Amino acid sequence: MSKKSAELSRSERAAAAIAAQRQQERRRNLLVVGGVVALVVAVLVGAYVFSSSSDTSGETASDVPAGVEDYSVVVGEESAPSTITVYEDPQCPICRDFEAAVGEQVATAVAAGDVRVDYRIVSFLDRASGNEYSSRAANALMAVQDVAGPDAFAALHETLFANQPEEGSDGPDDEQLVAWAVAAGAEESEVRPLIEGKVFEQFVVNATDQMSQDGVTGTPTVLIDGEPAGENPAEYAAAVLDVVSGD
Repeated sequence: MSKKSAELSRSERAAAAIAAQRQQERRRNLLVVGGVVALVVAVLVGAYVFSSSSDTSGETASDVPAGVEDYSVVVGEESAPSTITVYEDPQCPICRDFEAAVGEQVATAVAAGDVRVDYRIVSFLDRASGNEYSSRAANALMAVQDVAGPDAFAALHETLFANQPEEGSDGPDDEQLVAWAVAAGAEESEVRPLIEGKVFEQFVVNATDQMSQDGVTGTPTVLIDGEPAGENPAEYAAAVLDVVSGD
C-alpha cells in the first residue's frame, strides 16, 4: 500500500470511529458529511463568545496545582520525541468522541515513551449541565494532579470521559468524583477537601481565559509539536494516530 493510500485509510478509519461513536450516543454538535466529522459552527461561536465574555484573568488564582506550569498538565516522558497538546472541557461531547477514537492508542504510546501529552483542561460548559459538572470535573482533575501527579491525572481523565454525562443532565456529584479520584490513585483524605471545596476553581477559570488568549475557540483543539493538527476532530484523530503509530 502506498504512503498516500495508508494516510487516506487511517484518516477514513479515524473519521468512521468518531462518527460511529457520535451516532451511537446521539450527541449534538457534530455534523457528519461524507464520512468527515466537523464541528457545528454554533458550537465554535458559542465557545468563543463565552470565553471572551468571561475573562477574569486579572484575578490571580490563590491555589495552583503542583506540577502545573502555564496551565499545562504533562503526561509522559520529557524525552519523548513528540508532544500532543489537547484543549478539552470535561463536559464537551466532541472531546468524549475524540478520546474514544484515540485514547487507548495514545496511552500505549505514552507508556512506550514515544509521545507525551500536554493537557489544557478548561471549563465553559457548565451551562450544559444541571449541576455545574464541567467546572467541578475540571477542578477534580487539578485536585488529583496536585496530590497524586500526572499518572493519576491521566487515570481520572480517562474515567471522566468514559463516564461523561449527557448534556442537560446532572453530572456525577462530588462524592462520585472523590471515589473516582481515589480509584485513580489519590488519597481520599487529601483529595476530598480539594474537590468538595472547589479549591482550584479560579485556576480553571484562568486556564479557560488563557485558552481564549491562545486563540483557541473550541474544544477539542489539538496541536502536535506546537502546530495545529487539523481543522476538525476527524483530522485531529488522524494526525494523532499517525504520530502514535510512528508514521
